[in-house]
Amino acid sequence: MTDGVSVERKIHQLSMDVICNSQTQHCEIDYKSLDGRQRNGLLIESPVRLGGESSIGSVGVLLDITQYREIELSTLATERSLREITQRMPVVVFVVQRDSDRLSRLAFIAGNLGALFGLSPTDLVEKSDILRDWPFHDRIHTEDTTALQHLIHRASRHTGTTTFDFRAYGAEGLRWIHLVMVARRLPNRGMQWVGYFIDTTSINAHNEALRSARDAAERASKAKASFLAMMSHEIRTPMNGVLGMIELLEHTPVNTEQHELLYAVKDSASVLMQVLNDVLDFSKLEAGNLHLDSAPFDPRTLIDNVVGVMANSLHKKGLRIEVNADSVLAGRLLGDSVRIRQILLNLLSNAIKFTERGSIFVGIRVLGDDGQSQRVCLIVADTGIGIADDKQTNLFTPFSQAESWTTRRYGGTGLGLSICRHLVQLMGGTIEMNSSLGQGTTFTIELRLPIARRGIDRHPTLVNRHAIVRLSSIGIAGGLTAHLKALGLTVEQIPPSQPLRSGIAADLLFVATSDKEIRTRTATKVIEVDTQPYVFRGLQEGDDRIVLSVNPLKWQAVLRTCLLALGRESPHFDEEEQVVLATRSDTIVRARSRILVAEDHPISQSLIRRQLTLLGWSCDVVGDGKLAYDALCHGGYGILLTDCQMPQMSGYQLASEWRGHEAKNALQARIPIIAMTANVLDGEIERCLAAGMDDYLSKPVQLQELDRKLKAWMNGSLTIDRASSEPSTPSQENGSTSADLQSLQADMLKLLLQTGSSDIAKIDLAFINADAIQAMQAIHHLVGVLELFTSDRVIEDGRSLMRDLVESDKAGALRKLPAYAKDLRQTLAKLEARAVSV
Repeated sequence: MTDGVSVERKIHQLSMDVICNSQTQHCEIDYKSLDGRQRNGLLIESPVRLGGESSIGSVGVLLDITQYREIELSTLATERSLREITQRMPVVVFVVQRDSDRLSRLAFIAGNLGALFGLSPTDLVEKSDILRDWPFHDRIHTEDTTALQHLIHRASRHTGTTTFDFRAYGAEGLRWIHLVMVARRLPNRGMQWVGYFIDTTSINAHNEALRSARDAAERASKAKASFLAMMSHEIRTPMNGVLGMIELLEHTPVNTEQHELLYAVKDSASVLMQVLNDVLDFSKLEAGNLHLDSAPFDPRTLIDNVVGVMANSLHKKGLRIEVNADSVLAGRLLGDSVRIRQILLNLLSNAIKFTERGSIFVGIRVLGDDGQSQRVCLIVADTGIGIADDKQTNLFTPFSQAESWTTRRYGGTGLGLSICRHLVQLMGGTIEMNSSLGQGTTFTIELRLPIARRGIDRHPTLVNRHAIVRLSSIGIAGGLTAHLKALGLTVEQIPPSQPLRSGIAADLLFVATSDKEIRTRTATKVIEVDTQPYVFRGLQEGDDRIVLSVNPLKWQAVLRTCLLALGRESPHFDEEEQVVLATRSDTIVRARSRILVAEDHPISQSLIRRQLTLLGWSCDVVGDGKLAYDALCHGGYGILLTDCQMPQMSGYQLASEWRGHEAKNALQARIPIIAMTANVLDGEIERCLAAGMDDYLSKPVQLQELDRKLKAWMNGSLTIDRASSEPSTPSQENGSTSADLQSLQADMLKLLLQTGSSDIAKIDLAFINADAIQAMQAIHHLVGVLELFTSDRVIEDGRSLMRDLVESDKAGALRKLPAYAKDLRQTLAKLEARAVSV
């Protein structure tokens, strides 16, 4: 610090220099101000002259520059720190400025320029601070040079932020560089660019590792999907054969012990198929390959179908089932009814499995309605074993069950609830569970579903009629009341303990079957409510009693019972009602419901014709889609079964063309179309539905599933004429004996051996012509029937080839055709040898 004497000496010396030299001079001095603070000053002295050139003295000015010095020191410290930081980090900070002379100058640069670009700051300028036109020489990767030059050129004309990633050759080789640059205009009409380069090589390497891991995961997922598809085939093929043969064997003469053994085998095979289906569904959900289809559906009919399918299992355990559908529920909602049905069936199946006594409740309530959609709550509740609090957390986790002994006692994969949760989440809903050990379990699902049609298909006879419900069970009375209100009736509930008032007026009176006295005390039409297992007794003849079974209570049954009581009959039968109709009515249905089958392979034609005959359905079989379309145009068919791959016109084209024909001609009767497909994975079902088909059957077609599908789709278009003559019941000739089955299999094998060589020749020709479509059709033609006789690897190889021929690697698939044709010939030779030995 300069003391006072030194300051004075310095000022005196400066004055003397000014006088002697006659020139203005200045210097910086440190001094103390009057308040004792240390200050920085700038002393300026100029000579004083009188007349001549010599100086006679000097005059000085002291300027306080303390604040400016502090700013300068701070700026220098900041710049020094910035340079030190950038030298230790893979970053280069720069400022480029262009003034009115239109020259770009490097105003500031700091950082390890050599590490990033192998350059020094002097390499960037021509002279002084003027920036070179393209200062990077050959340091930028050739693939990125043009893009970077274009970006810098654009940034020189526009303000704003610019970012870019490129590659450059630095001290350690090729690096990834990230550029961020901000441009702004200066007051003197110039431009300034402030930005930085940063080495992102390690970040890019990490991202590349993540991308590689992602790709590996996707490949693993695809491999898993392919494996599951293969396992699906490998397991489904023999299991379908087992189930099919068991179904046919059940129609042969067997004693009681043999029938019990057959039932045990069939039950075990069905459980195995359910396990396989759960695993496949879970795999699709996990891979994100399961998509929802949105279409209008009747929620009441859906509940009917769900409880109808499970009714037999309920009744075998002696369980009751109560059903309740909110009276304000819309007539048609928009959603994926197949998946909603799957969720309810899964929950109801679990409820039955874990309930030994008591009852199960299935209901649907409306929680909200905004005019465009309804927020509905689906409920499945049971009185079963319940679940302890500490076991509930993991129940929605895949492969988890409440107790280790659960799997041993009840079976299952532990995937059902996980699948339900995933499906509900896909629909944008929630699923919750409430359970107590020993007191049962309740599952509630909330969904918001658009309203496709608010109105319900009401029969005008029922609107504004009055009904009295006189039942002791609150649950049954509530469910019945909701159905009656939805049908347009006004309803009054009166408990049996309360006597009917005199002069009461009602169109319908619902009472328990045990209430015999009430029938003699009123002229109102009485409907007896029976809690025994469901039988649609309202349609029986020769009995003046009208009985409504409410175990389970069904929407269609309530409708039909009311109409019957009022002397009106509706022509429509729902699926489960047909199951329990008398043999006479069922025979009429089958005899009058002619089925058209479009199938090009002779063996498949023979099999489906035999199956339909065995089930009592009449049919016509044609060999391609064009013939099927012509036959439909002539009318007389209630349903269409079609293969997907056929010559002339495929099943997809047939469905699409016929739906267009129905729309163009405004046909009121919509013919249900069911696909028969050997491929239930890889979007095949979605393709069928998109073409206008309504449902599908997996090949080889199983007898029971075929019958169930036909009855389910036929009931919406049948009219039962009771006055007509009764056709004969299918005789034993339509059944199957062991000799019949052996003869049928021998005939079909003979057809396979006759037509197989022709199919293989078409595969050879397709290879010569490089015709992927012809090859795919020929393989489909043959593989579709080979499953009936063998589970050889050649079937899965054929499916894989078909996928490649229509999707991705067509050229590679065509090259495999000769080897595959050779494998087919060997398989046919084995089957022929087996046939000869038999």
